[in-house]
Amino acid sequence: MRHRCTKAGYEIVPFGQGADVYVVNTCTVTAEADRESRRLARRARRLAPEWGRVVLAGCAPQANPDEMHIPEADLLLGNAEKIHLPHHLSLPVRRNGGEARSPEVRVAPMEDGTRLETFSLSHFEGRTRALLKVQDGCDFSCSFCATTLARGPSRSLGPGACAAQAERLVGDRHIEIVMTGIHLGAYGRDLEERTTLSRLVRRLLEVRGLGRLRLSSVEPGELTRELIRTVSTHAYENATEGEAYVCRHFHIPVQSGDDEVLSRMGRNYRSEPCASKFEEIGRRIPGVCLGADFISGFPGESDSAFERTLEWVRAVPLAYMHVFPYSPRAGTEAAAMGKKLSPATVRSRVRALGDLGDRKWAAFVASQIGARAEVLFERRLKDGGFLTGLTDNYIRVLANGPDDWIGRTVQLRLEPFGRNEVGRQPRTSRFEKLWGVERL
Repeated sequence: MRHRCTKAGYEIVPFGQGADVYVVNTCTVTAEADRESRRLARRARRLAPEWGRVVLAGCAPQANPDEMHIPEADLLLGNAEKIHLPHHLSLPVRRNGGEARSPEVRVAPMEDGTRLETFSLSHFEGRTRALLKVQDGCDFSCSFCATTLARGPSRSLGPGACAAQAERLVGDRHIEIVMTGIHLGAYGRDLEERTTLSRLVRRLLEVRGLGRLRLSSVEPGELTRELIRTVSTHAYENATEGEAYVCRHFHIPVQSGDDEVLSRMGRNYRSEPCASKFEEIGRRIPGVCLGADFISGFPGESDSAFERTLEWVRAVPLAYMHVFPYSPRAGTEAAAMGKKLSPATVRSRVRALGDLGDRKWAAFVASQIGARAEVLFERRLKDGGFLTGLTDNYIRVLANGPDDWIGRTVQLRLEPFGRNEVGRQPRTSRFEKLWGVERL
């Protein structure tokens, strides 16, 4: 939307600055996300001039147009409409006699025939990594999820179009590409000439000038032997100099380590086979970073079921976790389920899983100290003067180095970040725990 509006002659300004148009690009994965979108729209209305427009776009209007129908907004755009934002801004917005506002809704239903639209976007401003959307929608029917309401069925972008887009991104000096999709592991099933995610990975690795390729979230049931073998074969340690490689990083929405909860969630896998996949990946890909999503406090999750999830996490080679409290979504099966847990119980379980995740991350980081890594540096921190970047296995690194390292990969040996070595420690997130001190 930023890219297309800029090409149409709009100037992008900070959200807090006076503007003609404010756009809130929404998420509807939780009820809190919906509330935050409405809050931002109300804030935008206070900032905007009387004649200024406030637009709510994306998944929340697509899935819940009635909930997003607030007087502070002028226009609701669905997922198919938002990518044509400049066109919609060129059309007059209906007002009720110039007095009370009532948003106009332009939301087309997500139907089976909807195609994944291609883009000519070649640049992600201010970012060293670029996103390549190769898939959208989801064919699963998880009882807790509103994604199918907001995104529709699974659609894939053809391999040729994916490769052409990757070439444009690499041509604009994005040397890392992140492959994204709502249901990435389903890539290629809907195409006339069926293919797989693994084959697409191998196709993109042939793009000249690409440095590395990173996968976003992949479902546990779609961690196929073909995909694991592809990542293992083309991982960093097996790449020759100048050859593109696949990042040793999987993010997997596990959601629970208890089979009864997984069944109530409508997930298509069980805990033991999933753990076996994690173990296999850990054996075949040294230094791999395995991350996972978990939902805590799902309806009917007993004390023993939660303890089984904790035991599952302790046993598998996880590096980090994202833990979410269960959030009921209107129109989903889980919203009508009984045995709701108290908010205090949900908060307690989120904390317990989060604490365990912190210990897992600390152990993973410790296991990488002394390892050789290739770091893609992104920017210089304001408060410490250090450069910061990511290894292929998702560790954030701080290092002293020249500005010409930014936007490049540099081989470093990872060492602990120590206050005594560098003086004042800069303010960083909990993921920023290493400092590369020796260039190889």
